[in-house]
Amino acid sequence: MKCGRILLEMLKKYDVEYVFGLPGETTLHWYDEWKKFPDIEHVMVRDERNAAFMADGYAKVSGKPGVCEGPSVGAPHMLPGIVESFSSCVPVIAITSDIPLNGEKHNILTGADQTSMFKPFVKESLTVYKATDIPFIVRRAFRLATSGRPGPVHIRLPQDVLGEDAEAADLFAQPEFAHIPGKRCAAAADDVKRAIEALKGAERGVMICGQGALSSQAWDEVRATAEKFELAVLTTINAKGVIAETHPLSGGVCGARGANSFSNGLVLDADVVFFVGSSTDSAGTWGWKVPAKDTKAQIVELNVGEGDLGNNYDAKVLMLGDVKETLAKLLEYSGNYKKGAGAYTASIAAKRAAYEESLAEGLKDSAAFPCDPLYVMDQIAAAMPEDSILVVDPGISAVYPAGFIKMKKAGRRFVCNFAQGSLGYATAAAIGAAKASPGSTIVHITGDGSFGFCAGEYETLVRTGADVKVILANNRSFGWIRVSNSMAFNNEPFATQFAELDYVTLMKGFGIPAARVDGPLRVADALKGLFAAKGPAFLEIPFEPEDKCVPPVPGWAEKARKAGGKNFY
Repeated sequence: MKCGRILLEMLKKYDVEYVFGLPGETTLHWYDEWKKFPDIEHVMVRDERNAAFMADGYAKVSGKPGVCEGPSVGAPHMLPGIVESFSSCVPVIAITSDIPLNGEKHNILTGADQTSMFKPFVKESLTVYKATDIPFIVRRAFRLATSGRPGPVHIRLPQDVLGEDAEAADLFAQPEFAHIPGKRCAAAADDVKRAIEALKGAERGVMICGQGALSSQAWDEVRATAEKFELAVLTTINAKGVIAETHPLSGGVCGARGANSFSNGLVLDADVVFFVGSSTDSAGTWGWKVPAKDTKAQIVELNVGEGDLGNNYDAKVLMLGDVKETLAKLLEYSGNYKKGAGAYTASIAAKRAAYEESLAEGLKDSAAFPCDPLYVMDQIAAAMPEDSILVVDPGISAVYPAGFIKMKKAGRRFVCNFAQGSLGYATAAAIGAAKASPGSTIVHITGDGSFGFCAGEYETLVRTGADVKVILANNRSFGWIRVSNSMAFNNEPFATQFAELDYVTLMKGFGIPAARVDGPLRVADALKGLFAAKGPAFLEIPFEPEDKCVPPVPGWAEKARKAGGKNFY
């Protein structure tokens, strides 16, 4: 059996349906086998970086490792996507072909030290030295990617090895590692019991859930824990939707991206802060101000990764374990105890109502043009189908949906990349999400800055026919950098402005139905047309640059108000 066929057989045993990749000379032996193997679909991309982003989006929505591949010359291009997956704990199997073994010092075209390139950003980089090693290496890759702190694994396939014939006697999989988490482990019983006592003593307790709670599929346990101990549930932007945001105990997104004065206020007022599957990173805590590092609140942490556990705060209780499994133990050990809804729940409702009343001006601002982002988010929330999955790019495209479009069902229905936050992520991730959930409408909100990074993948979108509805927030600039410059240095924009582009004509050139909102009252009708289209469709919505329409970000809000602008933080 050819090496390439052995690899395909092993991937099939791990329930791999799609591999996202790009052809190259060093991969042709594998492709020759693939032509005769219809069980796994190859999704051709236009850039290797986007193959990795597609795999990331697929993994987040499906709960299975995303698999991407690229030739030797394209291996360096995959690194931005792999860095994102590594930082955000997403299981990705990155397969790269390479020049023949022992050719590294002969200056063979496209050769580079792939192992050294990938090693800092993967759980392990594995080289296949002979075809008979493939089953062992694939099992190891899936086991590593899905266990403990999930993450990417790199497999390097030299060209000469790909051409080998071999007898593979061990073509078996370990199916429990075909999804995350591969294996669950609960925190120690004594630590769980200490956490219970801390939560029982809370009068204004909050849970701050990170992406680990979503990866663990722990939304039922998160809700039950919150209800039992009367805890407000906040999420980082990456964990948005771990609890239905219509739940009385939901406070929405906290930190620096997608947060507001109501959600961050709950954290600042808390007497117990329970971090659940959170890396306590800068974005999720507004640079460790929400809560502050010297907070008087008692800190409790639960994380599956020992490196992140207790990393940034002086936690009094540390639990090392899977979120779903450990919260189940916490619920079991706490027995019949139930604090239930009381004065704290009522105070959350009052604070939420007061904050939402403050948004009334923006929600009614249908006359503004270029459009008001808050008004547009309200219109998108009303128009998008119930089964929608939001896939968003950094900047205005992420912050407003995170803050103002409520996830009505718990689960992974909001996908972003705020471990690294690189532009151009979400177009590829949206295609990956569509493959992972073909029955869902993918609502892809992007910006004109991100568009320039990934325009070629709109051909991929058309070719795949994925049901992705693209909403382009056009503010004619790298808006986030423009406003950051304005806030930090109070001077004119530098190196952020774009020329005017006719995005509608560009999209029609790709074969995508496209329209542009040319007046504020047309937003609702334009969105109706977008979602009525079959397959991919595109809508451009003009906005002011972000220094003129400052996003609701802590630290910026007060400056915006002092300058006479409105801000909904």
